[in-house]
Amino acid sequence: MLFTRAFKMALIIVAAGLAVLSVTAQDDSETQAKIENAMSAAPAAIAQDATILDWAFDADGKFVVLREGTNGWSCLPDEPSTPINNPICFDEVLLEWLYALLAGEEPDVTVPGFSYQLQGDEAFSNSDPGATEPTADHWISSAPYMMVILPADVDLSSLSTDEHSDGPFVMWADTPYQHIMVPVGNAEED
Repeated sequence: MLFTRAFKMALIIVAAGLAVLSVTAQDDSETQAKIENAMSAAPAAIAQDATILDWAFDADGKFVVLREGTNGWSCLPDEPSTPINNPICFDEVLLEWLYALLAGEEPDVTVPGFSYQLQGDEAFSNSDPGATEPTADHWISSAPYMMVILPADVDLSSLSTDEHSDGPFVMWADTPYQHIMVPVGNAEED
């Protein structure tokens, strides 16, 4: 009788262990897919050593880390709430800028910051960082691009704000979140 109970208990422990391993393998597979997707946002030389984040937030209000990196760059996988594949990689300056944007706070940019979004992005208002729906004008759908953010005292008024120009343009001009969009591809070709 004691042997039977011990055997049953051992079977329960083994079954529980297998269930945990199954969930862990599933989580590992999902995490690996997010990592690979996030890395597709930037050139391999940057993405291979970048910290990979997830769209979930930790107790400090920061993105959850899926993989630690070593080069000062961070990448997020496709944002699940959008209908297109839009992973993004950014340096430390642009990451802090993004946290400020998400919090509705004014960013404190003192040096240039950069990001890559080589898979393109969802449509955004070119003039209003808070817009959630298309407006009559200035609603863009992004091809693959780089973003460049500069300190607030840098005058960007000589650059175009026309998102249909054949080159870089200023997005969200005259707001605390203004930045330069540098197209690096054509959405129709990708």
